[in-house]
Amino acid sequence: MHVCYVDESGDAESLLSGASNSTPVFVLLGMTVPSSQINALTWDYLHLKKQFNPSLEKVQLSELIQFEMKGSSLRRDLRKAGRNNRRRATHILDEVFSLLEKHNCQLVGKVIVKEVDVESRGDKKIYSHTIAQLAESFEAQLSAANTNGMMVLDARTKVKNTPSTLGITTRRFRTGGGDYPSLVESPVFGHSDTHVPLQIVDLVASAVVFPIACIEYCSHLHWNAHPNPNHRAVKERYGPKLQALEYRYINGDGLKRGGFQVIDPISSRPTHLMFRD
Repeated sequence: MHVCYVDESGDAESLLSGASNSTPVFVLLGMTVPSSQINALTWDYLHLKKQFNPSLEKVQLSELIQFEMKGSSLRRDLRKAGRNNRRRATHILDEVFSLLEKHNCQLVGKVIVKEVDVESRGDKKIYSHTIAQLAESFEAQLSAANTNGMMVLDARTKVKNTPSTLGITTRRFRTGGGDYPSLVESPVFGHSDTHVPLQIVDLVASAVVFPIACIEYCSHLHWNAHPNPNHRAVKERYGPKLQALEYRYINGDGLKRGGFQVIDPISSRPTHLMFRD
């Protein structure tokens, strides 16, 4: 069995000109983990927390689990001028990618580049449609491995959670044969302060995928705070690692699918720019 943990970075709201803190991209990232590796991955990450936060050395396990090293904080440290902040953030991410490789994790993700002053299609449509695409990639992976699996999404509000999975539930049970036959259940929701693998997805989505997408596809937005020049170093260091962890497959039409996909309605720049020039 495999489990796919899903988290987001950015939001599906409209990007307004002059709004410096508005997010210019929306990222949804899935990390698949063989069930046999989940416990070991979790313990290794808990030890990693202690390594970089000595104050956690003697806390209770529940407190250690709930303490989060947020991807947005690491992203901020990576763009600061202070060398010590950047060095610590880089060491943490280096160790995280080592854990992903060690425990046979794979990544699928979608990046949507926003157009300025164009009304968003809405969180409901964008998020639910993207979750369905990740589920298709996960289904292909499960089928290839001849196993089953489940998806755990980082919980938001009930109003936002329900549309995210209702379409998948409908397609699983529709007349004439359901989609996603390898899923044992429709996607369920977890909280990052109790589901440790969701914390790992947050780090990769917010501290790696999001800043790479911003600097590569949105550098023309000089008034926006997110495309920071210091994030080019993030792409150079972690772009190849992201690509190495992609789950790609060939569909029934002989086309490559899965992995990362960038939707860039502004200049139609290709996805491979996330990994290399």
